[in-house]
Amino acid sequence: MGDIGSTARDLSAPGLAYASGVTCEPAPMKAQPTRSLTAVKPARRIKVMLAIDGLALGGAEMVVRDLAYSLDRDWFDVSVCCTLGLGAIGEKLAADGIDAFVVPGRHQDRVDYLTPLKFRRVVKDRNVDIVHSHATAALLDAAACKLTMPGLKLVHTFHYGNYPYDSWRHHVMEGMSARIVNRLIAVGLEQRRRIQACYRLPESRIGTVWNGLMVQPREADVTFRRDVGTGDRLLVGTIAKLIEQKGLEHLLTVARQARDAGLRAQFVIVGDGPLRGQLEQRRRELDLDDTVVIAGWIPNAATRALPAFDVFFQPSRWEAMSIAILEAMANAKPIVATRVGDNPHVLEDGVSGLLVDSGDVPAMVGALLRMADRNVRDTLGHAAHQRFQQHFTLDHMTHAYERVYRELAGAVNDAS
Repeated sequence: MGDIGSTARDLSAPGLAYASGVTCEPAPMKAQPTRSLTAVKPARRIKVMLAIDGLALGGAEMVVRDLAYSLDRDWFDVSVCCTLGLGAIGEKLAADGIDAFVVPGRHQDRVDYLTPLKFRRVVKDRNVDIVHSHATAALLDAAACKLTMPGLKLVHTFHYGNYPYDSWRHHVMEGMSARIVNRLIAVGLEQRRRIQACYRLPESRIGTVWNGLMVQPREADVTFRRDVGTGDRLLVGTIAKLIEQKGLEHLLTVARQARDAGLRAQFVIVGDGPLRGQLEQRRRELDLDDTVVIAGWIPNAATRALPAFDVFFQPSRWEAMSIAILEAMANAKPIVATRVGDNPHVLEDGVSGLLVDSGDVPAMVGALLRMADRNVRDTLGHAAHQRFQQHFTLDHMTHAYERVYRELAGAVNDAS
């Protein structure tokens, strides 16, 4: 793989704890410095390939995108490999000059049992040092590749948050492949606990790196409010894929009960997915056509729609570490969210957001009624933004992953 630097010890060996900075625990936690890469630079840049099935839309896809843009190019030669297809995010990466590509020669119209061999060819041809997988399909290909290339280093980040899997086959394949990986990373503390129990992993085998987000400019979009017909009502919005996980049927029930309780609000759901027809039918049944807008998919919703929200509402059944919550925090939005995944670690209930139990419609209605008070919204939104700046910026996440890569490449000295 070339001369990257001598490795003093195998940090991936069972029983060895991760180095400081890899596991980002909740408070007390100081903000990490930006770009504090003080280790001696390697003889050549470390070649890191981010691997995922595709780059359409979702939290894992956003993490891959942001890492591809933000990893320090003085240290890392970065590429992005998609095992199924590029998607809109992948196409944008390629257009911006990032080496983003689909596994060459892969059959798109049927199951391709030769994908692991084609994946291996990509790794070998590009002289990759570290593969960082972000989806189970990519993990399987990377693990198969390592069996014949033992010098290859693997990092895998888990993004699924509802372990154990319903699929026994999925569970077995991911669990077996994970045992080959040098570094396993969870994006949340609750997710980490469930993965450990699910795959019977010792503490030393899995670290935690919270998701981070690039701070976006925040401007109120009066056009969005006008287009959805909000007027002077409170705009309660969510951004989500329309799937069962997101608990959007509860949002509709909450909207009806909040309206009946006297809350002058409009609810907007930004996103699309397989449940759209079902949600639209339920909206009609509850007589909510003027109260709930299903806006569909909006490109760059975090900058085009979210700034117009007065309240961000997430009624999810489960999450790992929600990117949408971070987007709301970055935009200083007051948040009502369910107490699932790492939401209780990310948001301080009553301080930087209001947390309720999943499925507890009366509690959701009560929390939103509190949001009718402008002072409550301003206080919670300001605290959420401050907490985001302290713990959840892109620099925090990128710095943590850079340490992982450097350690695996043997490029860290004791002073760093």
